[in-house]
Amino acid sequence: MSTRTRIAGVLVVVALVAAAATGTGLAAVDTQQAQVEQPTQTQTQTQTQTQTQYCTYPSNGTYESFGVSNLSAPSDVEPGEEVTVSADITNPNDVPMIQCVEFRLEGDVVVRTGWALNPNETETIAFDVNTTGLEDGTYIHGIETRDFGELTTLTVGEQPEPEEPNATLQFDDQESDGSNVTVASANLSEGGYIAILDENGSVIGATDYLESGPQENVTVPLLEPLNESANLTAQAHLDTNDNQTLDFLTSNGTEDGPYTMNGTPVTDDAVVTVGEEPTTEEPTTDEPETTTTDEPETTTTDEPETTTTDEPETTTTDDETTTTDDETTTDEPMSETPPPTETPIHNETEN
Repeated sequence: MSTRTRIAGVLVVVALVAAAATGTGLAAVDTQQAQVEQPTQTQTQTQTQTQTQYCTYPSNGTYESFGVSNLSAPSDVEPGEEVTVSADITNPNDVPMIQCVEFRLEGDVVVRTGWALNPNETETIAFDVNTTGLEDGTYIHGIETRDFGELTTLTVGEQPEPEEPNATLQFDDQESDGSNVTVASANLSEGGYIAILDENGSVIGATDYLESGPQENVTVPLLEPLNESANLTAQAHLDTNDNQTLDFLTSNGTEDGPYTMNGTPVTDDAVVTVGEEPTTEEPTTDEPETTTTDEPETTTTDEPETTTTDEPETTTTDDETTTTDDETTTDEPMSETPPPTETPIHNETEN
């Protein structure tokens, strides 16, 4: 038995309708122009059989073929699992028509059904496919009309367990001004956030949304500045609702939970030291004291004293000499003055 014959024999396919327009199938068609009997409400369950009976392909050049678009089907399936394959079918003609629509697997027609559409109408046709009996492997399948079709692949077999989201963090001991902290490195496989927790497990800061992949030197702002050194924890969080907003707190932990490894949140701890005043001010205190006390005193005491003592004293001594001279000059006039005074007195006395 050929592979195609085997595939056609083991598949159980039921053509179902998911109407995208008004009515279901033939109920929306002008039956006189379509030349089919319009089913009553009680006949809708046999609609597929009625459509198959009147399934025709339009002659080339007479009417255009129905179009096919928006094929939808899963890419992987467990053996024996039922899958749904669907597509949009469009009637491009100006008259209502019934044309054949086929589901094919590996090129074989598994089921062919007629589908009725009004002019320029589009509806969705779906096929439920049971994969029981198919061997593990990848198959080409799709939906086709006379001139158009869309194909895709379906892999049948045991499906691997989905990989668990993973993350790594490196949060080193550091000094901080208290307004933020820095995570040295992080790698979030599906993007998300990094939250900072205090010793009580309360969130005291968090990043904006981070893209997936490695990150370095991530700055995390804190909700309130730290006033003293503390032991803090960095924790990686998922974006479970894909809104790029950390909703862990507002949802009471039901959204954007932490990345886990073996059921344990991915975290890393660090000691964050807030800058202390003595450490900051000591250099300022020492340097000015050294400058003010030692250097200026040496300059003020030694150089000025030497200058003041030697040069000024010499100058002062000269000045004093000059002053002494002046005084001498002052004395000399005093010595000169008495003689003139005495002489007139003696003269007057003698006379």
